[in-house]
Amino acid sequence: MNRKLILTLLIVALGGSAFGQILKYRIGGNYGKFNNEIGKEEVEHPLIQVLSNPNSTEFTHAFEPGFEAEIMQLWSPNIETGIELDFSKFSGSNDVPPYYNYYFAPENPSVITTTEPLIYESSAMNLKLNFRYYIVPEGSVSPFFKVFAGVSFVGAEFNYEDQSVWDEGEAGILYAIGTENSDDPKEMAMCYGAGAGINFKLNDQISLYLDGTANVIGTDKLDGIPNYDYINNDGQETLKPVGNRAMVTQVSLGIVFTSKTDLGLNKNAGKNKKGNGVKRTGRTTPWRPFYRQKR
Repeated sequence: MNRKLILTLLIVALGGSAFGQILKYRIGGNYGKFNNEIGKEEVEHPLIQVLSNPNSTEFTHAFEPGFEAEIMQLWSPNIETGIELDFSKFSGSNDVPPYYNYYFAPENPSVITTTEPLIYESSAMNLKLNFRYYIVPEGSVSPFFKVFAGVSFVGAEFNYEDQSVWDEGEAGILYAIGTENSDDPKEMAMCYGAGAGINFKLNDQISLYLDGTANVIGTDKLDGIPNYDYINNDGQETLKPVGNRAMVTQVSLGIVFTSKTDLGLNKNAGKNKKGNGVKRTGRTTPWRPFYRQKR
């Protein structure tokens, strides 16, 4: 957790140092989809195969809309950095679900009926530091590569698709974290990734922006199902959290505005050695004595 807090402060500090006389502002929307989890396979509970439907299927993951905003600065014609805040949503469904180790976990208070279709809905609020390299910076169409790292705040819910499955007075949710149906806060996780995109220049101040990225978020709860290993030590049965990471695909589309406003943060720029402002230049009167004429 300390590493994640340090990374958050580092993003803010580096982002703050990027402010100069010329800034670029980007706003836009995104579509994100959970793909899979990176890490080791769970050691399954021995009842998983017995209780699961032999015709069970995997979850179908869907693209969901979100939004994002970024402040950027060019350090050279090819290199640009930015600090970004984006909100991403994810969802999925499974009409014939199997059993999961989570169903046997101590944290699970519900009796699971896996014959019913299941759904999950999750979200991530991400604070990222971006680095872009423009391959053709001077053209009206500028392709670029992009890498980024940051922190994510993840919330998720896992439930039956048909809410009438719940008997009156039951919990009404299979699993939740960081949502209105949970007392737990959002999970903080590191995120990183890479991608590519194109900047379409419309004029000197406005351009269209398109990119696609592959993101890794350090949580196993983005699909609403925490991961557990089944452990049996001499008859002592336990379930141990695995802690895999989520792989996410995201497409972003937006508009970029370039501002040439001097924010006054480089106050020493252009001053002479005595600090009296910009050194004056001008024409010297020809009839002044030679020792008083400007050289």
